[in-house]
Amino acid sequence: MNETSINPAAVSEPHDRPQSPVKPNPGFEWTWILLVAMFLGMSGGFRYWRDWQFSSLSKESERPPFALKEFPKALGDWHEIEGLETTLDPEIARIAGTSEHLIRTYTNEKSGESVIVMLLYGLAQLISTHTPTICYPAAGFKNVPPSRVVDIPIPESTAKARFREEHFLKYSAGTVIHEQVYHSFRNAGDWTLDMETRWKSFRRNPGMFKVQVQRRAAADGNTDNAAVEEFLGKIVHEVDRRLAAGR
Repeated sequence: MNETSINPAAVSEPHDRPQSPVKPNPGFEWTWILLVAMFLGMSGGFRYWRDWQFSSLSKESERPPFALKEFPKALGDWHEIEGLETTLDPEIARIAGTSEHLIRTYTNEKSGESVIVMLLYGLAQLISTHTPTICYPAAGFKNVPPSRVVDIPIPESTAKARFREEHFLKYSAGTVIHEQVYHSFRNAGDWTLDMETRWKSFRRNPGMFKVQVQRRAAADGNTDNAAVEEFLGKIVHEVDRRLAAGR
């Protein structure tokens, strides 16, 4: 009898034979879990490190790079009037966000006019919110036109410092007090305004200077600004010079 060869491939399995279920690979799942956990841990660690770095940087920047008391008492034609230097009330200084400040009255030896110079230093996130348009109305003044932005030339530099000039009125005991005020902020190497657009840079550059110069304006509004704006440039230059010398 001839034996018939049977091709195993031609033999079909019974349809009702139960199929073995595909078992998940536990190693594969745990690999992804570990990878995700590692990623989250690295992300959290990076955020913690950055927060610690920013916190340390802010702590280091709480004090000014130079003592404000050492600021010159004479700049060009302007000299301090002895006996008129004042300080902020500690509570006001705290609210203003300043860790150190200087308030002096300077007079121009040629014209005889005088101005009050306020130099403040503190953390940018605090001090940047204190502008004359907020502080003066709080003291009973009314903001009145004209107001303008002026770019002040900085001596021995091609750069300019951007200041805002504003006017404020206050009626007291039948008289009108008219104050002309200039102010600017220094942060990340620039003297500029509108700090609300630069808040992201405060974490990398937490320290900030503020310069504010005020004087009584003429009743008719016809005030010569050339001398005081030249003085602003000298103030800015002196701050920049001292910062550069401390590097």
